[in-house]
Amino acid sequence: MLRTTTRLVTPLLAACLIGGCTLEITTGGGAQQPQQGGNAQRGKAPAPPPPRSGKTTNTTTPATPATTTTRQHPKVPATATRITSPNAFGSGRAGAFQGLAYVLPDSTEKLPTSTSLLVPFAVVYTDRFEIEPQEFSAGFPGALVQNDWFYIKYEGRFDIAKQGKYQFQLTSDDGAKLFIDDKLVVDNDGVHTAKTAEGEVTLAAGAHWLRLDYFQAARGSVALKVLMGQDGKLSPLKGVR
Repeated sequence: MLRTTTRLVTPLLAACLIGGCTLEITTGGGAQQPQQGGNAQRGKAPAPPPPRSGKTTNTTTPATPATTTTRQHPKVPATATRITSPNAFGSGRAGAFQGLAYVLPDSTEKLPTSTSLLVPFAVVYTDRFEIEPQEFSAGFPGALVQNDWFYIKYEGRFDIAKQGKYQFQLTSDDGAKLFIDDKLVVDNDGVHTAKTAEGEVTLAAGAHWLRLDYFQAARGSVALKVLMGQDGKLSPLKGVR
């Protein structure tokens, strides 16, 4: 080991360059301590991370839309009259599902994709959809005697007790489409007699928003039923007020 003062820095530095040592220099009269390069201590490298198992756990579950529990029925325009007595499509009393009824042009063959050019003439309410095939001639009491060429857009909330895959069955005369949380689940559109279509979707437990579009073409029979369930065990879908 070599010790020196600042007056010996230059000769000692030359010696270190020749001998392969390192030189530690301090000021203010402190000692300088050269160390042999081969004996200098080095810090230990950090330990490598443990190997991964190769498995990824996916905890993602179907989410209930944040707005569903607070979502409200659309505002009823002044042109839409509450019907004064029940008909096949509902009543004028409050219910889980609100339906706005519109007049359609004659010869309509498909559900409208927008209501921007349509004016609702009546509003109906119901808690479920259980209209068996039947003749429809009474129209909408208190509003219009409209027994053909009309369209009803229902909206409202229903609850799911547990997460899982659910089947939906839609029977209609004429066309209908079922949307859950704004996504199309069952398409039974078109002009036809009572016909059934099915679809399925995975839902989280909790509240979900239903939209059901239905139209009646030329005067005659009507039908509108919605069943839901799991593993083939279906029952009428019930709304929540």
